Amino acid sequence: MRKKWHYALGQVLIRWIFRILFGLRIKGWEKVPKEGPVIIAPNHRSNYDPPLVGAAIPQREVYYFAKKGLFTNKLFSWFLMSFNAFPADTERVDMAAIRKAINILKEGKALMMFPEGTRSKTGEFLPAQPGVGWLALKLKVPIVPVLIWGTHEPMWNHFFKRTPFYIKFADPVYPEGEPSTENGRKLSQYVLDKIKEMVE
Repeated sequence: MRKKWHYALGQVLIRWIFRILFGLRIKGWEKVPKEGPVIIAPNHRSNYDPPLVGAAIPQREVYYFAKKGLFTNKLFSWFLMSFNAFPADTERVDMAAIRKAINILKEGKALMMFPEGTRSKTGEFLPAQPGVGWLALKLKVPIVPVLIWGTHEPMWNHFFKRTPFYIKFADPVYPEGEPSTENGRKLSQYVLDKIKEMVE
C-alpha cells in the first residue's frame, strides 16, 4: 500500500531532526514486515513516542490510538487523523476504539499498541496489560517488540549527547493459543520481556 505523501514527508523530517539535533539512533527497522497486519508494540515513556516510533519505520504507515480529548479542536483533530491517529477513551474500555483497531488489522495495516497499556511517568517499566496479546491472539497477527529509550529524559540532555537516545526493533513474535485475558497478559509480558532485553 502506497504511503500518503505528507505521512512519508513527516517520517523523513522527524528522523532527520531527531538524528541531527538529538543523536537518535534507530536499529532493526527492517524487521517490521513490509505488508500484512502487524502490531507495533513499544514501551511508553513520552507523548512523542508514537510519532518517533512511526517515523522509524520507513517501509509503511502506522496507525495509532490517541486520547479522546485531543480531538475536541476540529483543525487539530483533522491533523491527527491525517497522520492515522484515531480517538480512544483512556478512562474506560472503549469498544468503538477496539473495533477500529480490529478493522485496521483486518485491512492488513500496521497498528501501534503499548504492552504496558499506558505511559510510565517514572521512566520504569510498568506491568504488562492483556490488550496487545489478546488482540494478536484473536486475529493471529504478529507483534514486533520495540524499545524506545531516552524519551523519559529531558531533550536538553540529548542535545548535548549526555544520555542514550535510541529505538530498537526485535524480531516479530507470532502468537499461539486462544484469546483470553490470561493468555493475552502472558503474551504481552513475553513481548515486554523482549523489549527489556534490548536495553543497552
